[in-house]
Order: sequence, then structure tokens, then C-alpha cells
Amino acid sequence: MMPLIWVVAIFLLITGIIDWKIRKIPSIFLTGMLFVVAFISISLNPNALSLGVLGFIMAYLLYEADFFGGVADVKVMTMISFMLLNTYWLLASFILIGIFGITWKAILKIRTGEKECAFLPIFFFVYFTLYMLGGLFL
Repeated sequence: MMPLIWVVAIFLLITGIIDWKIRKIPSIFLTGMLFVVAFISISLNPNALSLGVLGFIMAYLLYEADFFGGVADVKVMTMISFMLLNTYWLLASFILIGIFGITWKAILKIRTGEKECAFLPIFFFVYFTLYMLGGLFL
């Protein structure tokens, strides 16, 4: 299943660029990719369902706390959660999202003065970091 890692990486790169430039991602693409990743992950890793549910809960809480700007961020964080090895990597992903997200928001606020920013590029960097550290299952 190594190709799925690269498919998701390319998907996150493309959606990150679109989110940064246009700030609109078609929901059908994100939902479709989420279901594909969830189905493959659950069929190969019995722990994936619990990781995905925990990732969704955390993503939803961050969305409600206005850390994320939209539902797309919740879907992508849930998708990444399905691909993690265990709960330690889930915790690591939360920490990386917090560190990268706060840094990203601070840099954009200083440079552009905008309050809201595209957050999908952060997920690409978190995903890439998790891949380099060996935390992805697929």
C-alpha cells in the first residue's frame, strides 16, 4: 500500500495550493479521499478505526474553537488520523498541527494582517513530517 502514501501526499499538496490561492476546495474531493483512506486503513489496520474517530473528535473540537477555518480541515485531519500507526503518533500529529498551525498563522498575520488563513498547507507539512519520522501505517 505504499502508493497510497504518495497519492495522499500529492492530494494534500494540490489541495493545499488550491486552499492557499483560492480558499475553496470542492467537498466531494475531500470526502471521497477520506472514505478511500478510511476503507483501506481499516481493512489493513484494526487500530485505524479508533485513531480515525479520535482524530475526528479532536479536529471537530479544534474547528469549534476556531483554530480551523472550515470543515475541509476537519476532513483532512481525520484522513491523516486514519493513516497513523498508533495513539502515540496521533498525539504527535496533534502537537505538530498545533506548532505548525500557530507558526503559520503568526507569520501570515505579521506579513499580511489577515485574521483567517488557509490551513490545508499545514496538513501537507504535518503529513510529510509524520512520513519522514515513520509514523504512517500505509
